[in-house]
This record gives sequence, C-alpha cells and structure tokens, in this order.
Amino acid sequence: MGEGLERFYELGGQASGAVGEVPRVPRFDWFDDAETRATVAGEVRLTLDVQGIRCAACVWLLRALWQRLPGARELRIDPSLGRATLVYDRDSAAGKVFLPLCARFGYLLAPASRRVARDSGLMMRFGICAAIAMNAMILAVSLYFGLDGAGSNDEVALREVFGWVLLALATGSVLVGGPVFFRSAWAGVRAGVVHMDLPISLGIALAFGGSLFGQLTGGPAYFDAVAIFVALMLGGRFLQARTLARSRDLVLADDGAEHLRARVVRDGRLLLVPVTEVRAGDELVLAPGDLVPVRVRLLGGEGSFSLDWINGESEPRAFAVTDEIPAGAFQADRAALRVVAVASYVESGLAELLGQGPIDREDTRGRVRFWERLNRFYATGVLVAAGAAAAIWAFVDPARVLPVTVSVLVVTCPCALGIATPLAFHLAMARLRRRGVFVRTKSLLDKLRRVRHVVFDKTGTLTLGGLRARAVRMPTGRDLEVLATMTASSNHPVSSAVLAALPVRPFRAEIEVREILGTGLECEADGHCYRLAGGEFRRDGEVIGEFELAEDYRDGAREEIAWLRARGAAVYLLSGDRGDRTRRAAEQLGIAAANARGGMSAGDKARAIAAIDDDDTLMIGDGLNDSPAFAAAFCAGTPAMDRPVLPARSDFCFRGEGGGAVRAVFEVADLHGRIVRSNLALALAYNLTALSVCFAALMTPALCAVLMPASSVALVLHVSLRFRRAGRTA
Repeated sequence: MGEGLERFYELGGQASGAVGEVPRVPRFDWFDDAETRATVAGEVRLTLDVQGIRCAACVWLLRALWQRLPGARELRIDPSLGRATLVYDRDSAAGKVFLPLCARFGYLLAPASRRVARDSGLMMRFGICAAIAMNAMILAVSLYFGLDGAGSNDEVALREVFGWVLLALATGSVLVGGPVFFRSAWAGVRAGVVHMDLPISLGIALAFGGSLFGQLTGGPAYFDAVAIFVALMLGGRFLQARTLARSRDLVLADDGAEHLRARVVRDGRLLLVPVTEVRAGDELVLAPGDLVPVRVRLLGGEGSFSLDWINGESEPRAFAVTDEIPAGAFQADRAALRVVAVASYVESGLAELLGQGPIDREDTRGRVRFWERLNRFYATGVLVAAGAAAAIWAFVDPARVLPVTVSVLVVTCPCALGIATPLAFHLAMARLRRRGVFVRTKSLLDKLRRVRHVVFDKTGTLTLGGLRARAVRMPTGRDLEVLATMTASSNHPVSSAVLAALPVRPFRAEIEVREILGTGLECEADGHCYRLAGGEFRRDGEVIGEFELAEDYRDGAREEIAWLRARGAAVYLLSGDRGDRTRRAAEQLGIAAANARGGMSAGDKARAIAAIDDDDTLMIGDGLNDSPAFAAAFCAGTPAMDRPVLPARSDFCFRGEGGGAVRAVFEVADLHGRIVRSNLALALAYNLTALSVCFAALMTPALCAVLMPASSVALVLHVSLRFRRAGRTA
C-alpha cells in the first residue's frame, strides 16, 4: 500500500470497503464550520462519527495514520459507538488532512449525530444476494432430486438451462457481494500479509471458478453453494452492524440533561431553569464550580474556567470578554460570573459531551490495568498458537500447514471482544446517566470493585436534599437585595438554604461576590462590607440577619449506608461541622460512632483517609475543602451535577435530592463486571473450540466466515440482553 501500515492486516483488518461500500470521494464542506465551533484557545477537539470500524485492526490503523500528522495530539476511538475524538493544534490543519486520508482506506468521518447512520450499502448488497441465494436454492433442488440430465431430451435441455441460469445467478452474487471481501483480500496480498478476508475470497473464487469449469466441460457445478455462501457472509456482517446500531441507540438515548439546571436572570430576578430551556441571548450567573451548560461569553472582565472535562486539563484557563467559552467547562473563579449565552443547549454540543465516554486521564496506581495486560497476552497467545499449529502440521502433512495456520489466525481474531467489551462499558455509562450519575474516569468501574472503605462528608453531601433555613431575623431593603445576590452566587448548601428562605430573590448584577474557602461569602456593596457565614449575615461586622439551620437528611441516605455496610464496606463520616452534630448525624444514619469525626479541617480529612486507604477508599464530598481528601482517596464522587466544585478530582458526579446514587455506581460496577467476565468466559470457550477444530485441520474457509460474525453477534447480543434484563428488574 505504500503507507507502511501492514500491521493493520496482521491484526485481522481490511482496507477500503471495510463495511462493503463502493469507494467514493466524500465531501467535507462541513468541516471548516465544525472545526471553528470545536476550537478553544487554538486547540481543536472535534468529535466525529466513523463509518467502517469493526475490529481492533481498524482502531490500530486509524491511530497509526493520526500519529503521523504534525500537530496531532490525541485520538480517542469508541469502536462500539463508531465515534472518534480528534485533538490537534488548529494551525496544523491535522484534521483537514486526516479525513480524506481515512477515506482512502474506507473509513468515512462525519459530524457526530445523536442518530446512527445506517449502512444502506451493505443492506442492499445483502438483500440482493439473499434473493439470489433463495432462487438458486429453488433451482438446485430440482437438480439434486431427479433432474440429473439422464432422461429424455427435454430433461437434458431443461437441466442445461437450469445450469446456465444458476451460473448467471452465482455470477450476480459474486459481482454484488464479492467486492466486500475481494478488495480487502487483494490489498492484503499486495502488502504480503494474510488476513481474515483472504480465505473467504479464495473460497468464493475457487468455488465459482471450479463450477464454471464444470459447467463448460460437463462436470459438477456448485453455483447454489456459492450464492448461499456469499449471502451468509454478508448476512453475518449486516446483522453485526445492525446489532451494534441498536445498542448505540440505547447508549445515546438519554444524555442525562434532565438532571441539569442553569441560573438565568430574567426581569431582574434569578430563576433556576433546565439547561435544555436556555436560549441564545439569555443572561446566566455562573457560581464557582458551575458547569457551563451552553456556549457563552463573559459580560465583562475576565474569568477562569477549567476545561478538565473537555480535554483533561486540570489547570484553569483565563478567558476574556471576546473569547467564547465552550459548553462543558467549569467556572474556576472564587466569585460568581455573569455571562451571556451565544447558543442554545442543542447547538452547544453539551449533549455530545454528556454522551461520550469518560476521559482516560486517571492514575490507577497500577491496580486496574487488567485490560492492557489482557490485550498484550491475547495477541501473544494467538501468535504462539498459530506457530504451534504450523509446527505440528509440518510433520503430519506439510500441504496443510498454510490453511491450518491461516484458520488459527482468522478464527482467533479478537474482533468480538474488541466490540462487546467497549459496548458493555457504554451501556453501563448510559444506565448510570439515567440515574443522574455521570462517570468522569474510565477506570471507575474497575476501581469500585476494590473499594472497602466509603467516606462521606456531611453538610451538602448527606444533607443535599434537606438543609433548611428558618429566618430568625430577616434583613430588609437594600440589605435583603445584597443577601439574595450573595446566596444566588454560591453553590454552598447553606447559601442555597438561605436563598430558599428569602421572601423575594432580586439580583444585583454589579455586586461581585467572593467565596472564601472555609469562611463563607463576602462582598462590597453600597459602601459596606457584607459577610455571610453559617447562618449569620453581617454588615460591617454587625449582625443584620440570622437564620437557624436544620438538617433533614437526604431521602434514602440511611438505607444507602445500610446497603454499603451489608456489602462489606466500612462507612465513615468526616465533617467540618461541630463534633456533637457529627455524632448525632452518625447515630441517625447508622454509622458507627468510632467512624464519625467532626471539627475536621481539609488537611485533617486528607490525613484520616490516608491512614485507612490501601487503594480501596471512596470519598464522597461536595466542598472545596474536600479537595485534599479527594486527592488522598483511591476514587471520589461529588453530588450535584449542575454545580460540581471538584471537577479535576472527581471520578463521578451525581445529582438528585433522593439517595441511591452511590449505591447505583456500585451496582452497575458489579453488573458490568459480571457481564464482562461472562464475555471472557464465552470468548475463551469459543476460541478453545475453534482452535481444536483448526488443529484437527477441520476448519474450512466457509466455516471461518460463518463463525467470525456469528461469534461477534453472539457476544454483542449477550451484552445487550443482559443489560436490558437488568433494567427490567431494577
């Protein structure tokens, strides 16, 4: 091929026509606009649909092509969803070069869609070949059951006519369905490497050629077998593609947006509205830690935003008034910021961000690298098995060395695992999104199976749905306006409770509110210094407002903690609140008194976790002061998806006033683990059976062609049905 990508064929892949489409010159007139919208600070992060990915070799080839381009930073591919995310320098034009380069190899890239692009070309080929095969079978039955040409002249003539008709049918089948396999097989021959489609192509060619020779010379012909074989192979590939498409529909059906809210200022009042209702031109207030729900611009000054969720960068970036801030960024300033929406939710791409896989950026401390080791040992095992088969048959029957070796390499191709395992992960993510849980690190499901200690913060975590404020002394006039603005500019549970207790919620956009870590809120307005700490509201040090705070624990919190303890986890409560309140909370929630500690600083929490952690601790918290504890824990989660204050530290975020999110991630992790382990067992059983047939020299090209798509479809169906059944029983 002249590209130095021969390893693609060693992995079992195929070149152009990967999914049976006739090569064509695609149009990329959409690219410039898509690239512009995906550019932030000179870096492009573009998510595209990819047509043609069906095995590990496809993923390897695309990455090999990408790595050769100057300015290319990262390429993430989800084979089960047919999605690719390109990260590159805008000035390098790597994306513009990459798309037509991929098209040369049969992989077409287009803007990501919430709808699956169906492969009508493969469907049409399969439909035509299936019709041909059925007609060929009808004609062949007469030949097999009496019309052998040994009777009258009429029978001889009729048999000859049937033979030529079968020849025409088989020719049509080969011309329509054969190119799906012939193109990739020929590319492999030119590269000097044997791969899966070569024995299939040889089987078609030899069967058709031999039958043609028999038809011309009066010998045996098997045109019906040729037509049936081609239809069967195309049917397997078509079924595999459609099964994956239905699964992807399920994965992308729910992006979890119904759980997200945005602060919108309308008519001088602050409203909390669903992000799906935000429109271009709306003024939004972003409190520290807020998720940016749509593409926005600052209304004044500068602001810092973390792009951690978008590209894995934990260090915030500074944005000016002229800069567009992408949806999915997090507000990283200590003060609330006013912004204006420049696009609606649908136009901003947050739905795509919510639906895509988590960022692979976490340090798993070497404990959950199972898949890397499996892939390495699997490839080595296949090569060893092929070498052993070749060595055995070199002594038994040298003539069978090549077909036996090829059959081993073909039937042990890891295509099924390369699709079914990622699919299980994506279905698990979709299941959690429907529960209001958003996973942000890829190794979380593996990590959770090691967790033996679960540590909860109290205020804002276990009291997420129930911290209430009762006004003991309500400020009035301008003071009330300042208090409403301050509490509306903060995500702290005390601020939310006080805001809910106010009779009116005016918003003064000119007031700059600062959130002081571990201290409270401060601002300057009308020549005075205001401060809100706990339930006290002060003006120049004088208390002018007082609120009594009461804790009403999140619905289901006690049941969730009981479930965790029954699972075998030790549950802890570490809080910065007073010791007596913490002990009372532990008693009410069913946490052992010895595991409850109050009056803890941020450093105290981190040290307490470090003392119990053996790569098996999960920390659940919501405040900036929990950041050191998150860093010390093996994995961590934070409540309130629409206002996560620890975006660079959390493995998952969740939202909802009811309990169950932490239990949900454990249950889904367990379910995912069971399904993946059963996948491995099924794949092992299949490969051992197939290898036994190969070593006995009983594996034919036709049987290979049937087993490969059948095994892939079986594993994909197994994953989909297991998740669907689990959904019905949940």
